[in-house]
Amino acid sequence: MFIGIDISKKTFDAVAIKAEGIVELMARRHEKFQNNAEGFKALLKWVRPLADGIEPGQWLFCGENTGDYGLRLANFIYAKGMDIWMETPYVLKHSSGLQRVKTDKADANKIAEYAMRHQDRFRPYEPLSDNVRQLRELFLYRHKLVQHRQAVTIRDIGKNDLVDMDKVNKFIKRQTKHVIKAFDKAIADCDKKMKELIESDNDLLNTFEIVTSMKGIGMQNAASLIVYTNNFKRFGFNARKLASYYGVAPFGKSSGTSVNTRPRVSGFANRLIKSMLTQAAQCAIRYCPEIRSYAMRLQERGKHIGIIINNSCNKMLAMLTAMVRDNQKYNPDQQQKSREMFIRNKCVLN
Repeated sequence: MFIGIDISKKTFDAVAIKAEGIVELMARRHEKFQNNAEGFKALLKWVRPLADGIEPGQWLFCGENTGDYGLRLANFIYAKGMDIWMETPYVLKHSSGLQRVKTDKADANKIAEYAMRHQDRFRPYEPLSDNVRQLRELFLYRHKLVQHRQAVTIRDIGKNDLVDMDKVNKFIKRQTKHVIKAFDKAIADCDKKMKELIESDNDLLNTFEIVTSMKGIGMQNAASLIVYTNNFKRFGFNARKLASYYGVAPFGKSSGTSVNTRPRVSGFANRLIKSMLTQAAQCAIRYCPEIRSYAMRLQERGKHIGIIINNSCNKMLAMLTAMVRDNQKYNPDQQQKSREMFIRNKCVLN
């Protein structure tokens, strides 16, 4: 049984396909449900008679990963011990070819067909642990606070250009100072809460201490790594996949004799955490011996500063992944020994 689900804020549409391989055994069925606990129960009650004896272990739910709207349903199905696949919207959109119809029913139908035809690509949904989920909410909330503070600060800078302030502008400037002060306090409180949450969980604390042992990685970059990798469980310690998610892994294009572009990073990335990692790399180039040495070698080879920073980000992710995998903090002496051994082995092979 393949059940495609198109999720919106208040409702979700479901289409069920009963098939063996890609051969459909019955007409497709469609139903609409409320996006709440009652609707989730009604969904299972609706699927059961359609399955006609097929065990729940052979049911595959597939939904579009649209964020918070679908998390409750995904967690409900996961808690029931059933399989659910939360695929990215981009992949679903480009997997079905030309689509002239755009309705919730058509989208659910497309998702169900995608699950049936690409079941060999199935990646089971795994919810974040409670502490990681809370850390994610704090991280995103803090980011919004910083954005709002920055907007108010820019407005305040503009007011400083006025030579003669009237009463209204003086009032605005006083209020702006109070608002900025309130944002500063809220951000500081958020940092304190994030630290308390990390210290309350031994696994998170261990990962946090390992990644922050590298110069350049602070509280926010460590939190983003923990949140977006599900404490380094999401990518199976594959540094290349992690670098691709961050948008710092270069990819080339080659086709025939006319297309042969140099490798470059893709625009498909989480831009928030990429910008944070870029700042961390700039700091690491100054203070982390391994990254500084690597950046200097690239500079001696005449590489552009953008490539140097991007490659430093890539190297940092590779090192951090290995450190967490091996449960070891950053050790400059050990890194130097590893590099010398690598060079000796390379010379022997050559």
